[in-house]
Amino acid sequence: MKKILFMLMCMFTCIPTIANAHTELTSSNPKEGQMVTEELDEIVLDFAGSIEELSTMKLMKDGEEVSLSQVQVQDKKMVGSPSAPLENGSYIIDWTIAGEDGHPISGKVSFTVQIKQMQEEKEEAQPKAANKENEQQDKGEVQKENQTSSNSVTTIITVILLVVLCLGVALMFRKKRK
Repeated sequence: MKKILFMLMCMFTCIPTIANAHTELTSSNPKEGQMVTEELDEIVLDFAGSIEELSTMKLMKDGEEVSLSQVQVQDKKMVGSPSAPLENGSYIIDWTIAGEDGHPISGKVSFTVQIKQMQEEKEEAQPKAANKENEQQDKGEVQKENQTSSNSVTTIITVILLVVLCLGVALMFRKKRK
């Protein structure tokens, strides 16, 4: 009975790692936390795997939807075109996709548009703007490193659990022979 419980516990522990096979957002333009200083013609989301045609995105500003003239899905990429130039402010790209396996996945990418303010700030204090951009780039890199390290930890835990499971099964069969 203990052996069966051990095997079931190992199997249930391994199941959450299977969910990592879903398609994930690999990059976007604009990037998470980016300050956009030039007019934005397209919003581009790149995914690790192919996405279905029913995938979509919304552009939100202060809780209200900003209209997109069109949203196109091209294999691993989704492109949205704003119907009008974006005003200064904070935006959230609220995307929902269906991956190759058919599972719906959603996420958000936030960014800020500050076209006129950036030009004024450049005239007044150019080094401050450069520091802010560097800080945001650093935040984006740190987030990406955190994702990579969490994936590595998950992989290591999975391998350890599989080794423990194999050892448990081997011990179980070895005792039956005696």
